[in-house]
Amino acid sequence: MRFYFQDRVAGNFATKCIRVSSTATTQDVIETLAEKFRPDMRMLSSPKYSLYEVHVSGEERKLDLDEKPLVVQLNWNKDDREGRFVLKNENDIIPKKAQSNGPEREKEGVIQNFKRTLSKKEKKKEKKREKEAHISDGDEQALSREDGENSRLAAEVYKDMPENSFTRTISNPEVVMKRRRQQKLEKRMQEFRSSDGRPDSGGTLRIYADSLKPNIPYKTILLSTTDMADFAVVEALEKYGLEKENPREYCIARVRVSTPLHSKHN
Repeated sequence: MRFYFQDRVAGNFATKCIRVSSTATTQDVIETLAEKFRPDMRMLSSPKYSLYEVHVSGEERKLDLDEKPLVVQLNWNKDDREGRFVLKNENDIIPKKAQSNGPEREKEGVIQNFKRTLSKKEKKKEKKREKEAHISDGDEQALSREDGENSRLAAEVYKDMPENSFTRTISNPEVVMKRRRQQKLEKRMQEFRSSDGRPDSGGTLRIYADSLKPNIPYKTILLSTTDMADFAVVEALEKYGLEKENPREYCIARVRVSTPLHSKHN
């Protein structure tokens, strides 16, 4: 299995391949990877390592110490998805950039590294303003930060370490995923066929989503005559790569396209 190591201080990634058994836990793998990636640091610091699974969609999840990474990786096949394992040192601290003086700093009462002492009345107003701001958008900012961190880790590891010929020990994962999608399609089509072999209980439906993906003309989904609209929404979101979205916030609408008058004479 291939693993990646995020060195937040150096700002880069490293990668190693190790043999992993189906009984090896996250803790076992972390101990092996720590020795492989940073053997010199074990004596100089007390790192706290964690193993994360990340996906190109931006999803990130921290593995429990008793989970089995190989089993987790094999389960990706069930969802026809790819992912990577990233080792992180939770104790890494990103160096802060030096702050320079400027108009923004002057507004805060800081000029040439000198902070003006606020009066009691000013402190009270400042505290009230911060409290109101925190209540109004605190939750939203927390969610944005969390999503941003998740997406950033996935984006960084896929950008800094592009795909190569050895992602996992099974055959080409792209071929495997394509074959699984084809099998899923064939199985779905088989459900639609009647006794005489003709499709009589379902078929394909084009779903347009210009407002979501302007660069994609449409996506085709398979539906039976008994499938409800909410099922179609879930299928469409998956086709457009938006499987993380909440289906309840989307709907499918029928749009009537007006016919030009001159077409009546043709």
